[in-house]
Amino acid sequence: MATLALVLSLGGVSYAAAKIGTRDIANDAIISVKVKDGSIQPADLGPAVARAMQVRAYTSVVISPTMAIDTTRSKGFATVTRPSTGIYCLTLDDSIDASSTAPVVTVDWDNSSGNNLSAFVSKSAHDCPAGTDLGVRTYAFKAGTANALTNIVAFTVVVP
Repeated sequence: MATLALVLSLGGVSYAAAKIGTRDIANDAIISVKVKDGSIQPADLGPAVARAMQVRAYTSVVISPTMAIDTTRSKGFATVTRPSTGIYCLTLDDSIDASSTAPVVTVDWDNSSGNNLSAFVSKSAHDCPAGTDLGVRTYAFKAGTANALTNIVAFTVVVP
């Protein structure tokens, strides 16, 4: 009898799985905790969501052997210059509008030299020439002294 009950219950589950379709599920009935991790792919998202999740531009600025954009780790950035110590001026490809985003900058520790380093976006792009899309300042901190702009900081920039 128990075996018959088990067979019938399993048969009911497989029948339900084969017969329940998209129209049978109410809107907003499935919540995030019920979605298996990794089961939703970019193609499953609407175009607006997929665009919002994309990174428009990124770059890695190296300092050795010379200061430059690492072209193997860049997309959407055209140039970088350093008009003075610790001041970097970056331009994006013409297709990207930097004024409508919030860029993120972080120290690239593997390619920097020293400790207690910082890199951050400078909205004013102080000391950068006209046409610069993004300014970055790099600092080395030392206890008991004033923070100092420095050229020993490699960094990565992401433009969402």
